[in-house]
Amino acid sequence: MTRPAVRIYTPEIQQIHTNHISDPLSNPFSIAYYLVTDIQHIPPIIGLFPYLGGIVITKNLQIYDFIKNKYAHLAIPCYYVSRRRRAHKLLVSQKIRTVIYPSYHTLYRGNAVQIFHGGLSDKNYVESVKILPYDLVLFPGEKTRDKVARSGYLKWIPKWDLVGYPKFDPLVTRTVEVQKLFSNNRKTILYAPTWVSQNERLKMIKFSKYGESSLHIWAKDIITQLHVEYNIIIKYHSRIYRQPGDIYEEIDNLIKTLGASDVIKVAIDDNILPFMAQADLMISDMSTACYEWFHFDKPIVFANPSPENYKPSDDISSNTYAWQAGDVINESQDILQFVRKNLVEDFYREKRNEIFKYAVFKPDGKATERQAQAIIEFTKRFERMPYWWLLISAWIRRRSRRTASKVLNRYYRLFKKSKIGK
Repeated sequence: MTRPAVRIYTPEIQQIHTNHISDPLSNPFSIAYYLVTDIQHIPPIIGLFPYLGGIVITKNLQIYDFIKNKYAHLAIPCYYVSRRRRAHKLLVSQKIRTVIYPSYHTLYRGNAVQIFHGGLSDKNYVESVKILPYDLVLFPGEKTRDKVARSGYLKWIPKWDLVGYPKFDPLVTRTVEVQKLFSNNRKTILYAPTWVSQNERLKMIKFSKYGESSLHIWAKDIITQLHVEYNIIIKYHSRIYRQPGDIYEEIDNLIKTLGASDVIKVAIDDNILPFMAQADLMISDMSTACYEWFHFDKPIVFANPSPENYKPSDDISSNTYAWQAGDVINESQDILQFVRKNLVEDFYREKRNEIFKYAVFKPDGKATERQAQAIIEFTKRFERMPYWWLLISAWIRRRSRRTASKVLNRYYRLFKKSKIGK
């Protein structure tokens, strides 16, 4: 499989295209973006802003501060609200017609567009009853669409389209220096575990009490075994819940004890791709990061969060579908062995590229443009509708679909427990 050469970028430098709007601050399409959970929801809207303009509404102070600081050059109008009720009032006062969501958090004012903050993951996230309230859903690839179709929900989505994965676009279309974390000649290993579940319901339905994260089980072994030969970048998921004496503090202390701070760097950021561009091999578990890594066409090793229960699967509904593309760590002695082996020869390249092609629609650097065009075409369908009627009709649609999703979820809990969470 041939892909454009990967080129490193930083979001601080933006190249203005001829099809960007002349003044993003004018909000010509009456757009708002609603961000709730964590900073990894920011990148999906950063690329869209020059095309659509709009305002950002968030209930998360970390998101608000991150946009105001890291992305100050874009001058994105960003509003912090402590309650949904205030978000609703802000939407009406700004006469917002369309709200874009990178996650399953829905407001009840205006039309709703789902763009997913990841959307590539094998977790049972996209094939959820929570997808029903959206008027337009934009999928990153065939695999995600097929998962939703298999769940039975695709036919109930009013409008959907395949657009690709916009997060890749800057890698394909821009060339900008990124500060290297290491100046030595060692190979660099990126360890990128998914977030540790804090949800008791998730803990009950997963095989591991930590959800699908390998952090508690393998992080310290990975550090101890690899730091002697390799550089290590530890890129935590942005959704972390730090407490005194927790695993994050244990890792910090381990790095100090090993005297390895020169060859181990810990990173927390909204975008993992610049760190991927510096690495030669990645270790992950069950995360969108695995599919993002496939773009770089370099070997991957998977760290099993529950070795006695999980194994690779060719079922697209399985949370280990990506594991077909690499060796899986089930025992401590696997770590160094698999890393060494895959850095010498890329055994899984053909299968990895096959899965990537199925998961990502047209990685050609134009996914953001396709996404923006689909949203613009959608908004134009409602531009002549009186605002008061748009609010009423959107509220009715959202409430009815939300009610339907709750009924379905209750049905699964009572009669189809295997679908709980979907």
